[in-house]
Amino acid sequence: MNSKMAKWGTLAATGLLTLAFLGAGGTKLSGAEEMVQSFSKFGLPIEFMYFIGACEVAGAIGLWLKMSIIVPWPLRRLAATGLAIIMVGAIAMHVLHDPIVNALPAAVFLAILVFLVRAFGRSGDTAEMVPA
Repeated sequence: MNSKMAKWGTLAATGLLTLAFLGAGGTKLSGAEEMVQSFSKFGLPIEFMYFIGACEVAGAIGLWLKMSIIVPWPLRRLAATGLAIIMVGAIAMHVLHDPIVNALPAAVFLAILVFLVRAFGRSGDTAEMVPA
């Protein structure tokens, strides 16, 4: 894939996931009854729902942050990795407590996040870091 297509693909994937995670995180943070029921069915405390919602919103914002003077790490890559970890948990919860088909959206998001983790690693975000 040429670099222009990769850049546009990365931008599109980032935009798609930003909207998805802002929506999902916002729904959890608002205490929507559907989310409360899901977390209760999964045997998870409601406080965890709010934590995951906050992580999803922060991760969605973090997908757009390259590096900070305060934090010299590749923030975009860390945000994508954190969201991917959340999606692994979501897949596990759906597989254990729901029909497997309910895990498909989380699996698709996980695949896109893995693409972004790799793309953010190639984009030069880590060029200023000192190799270990």
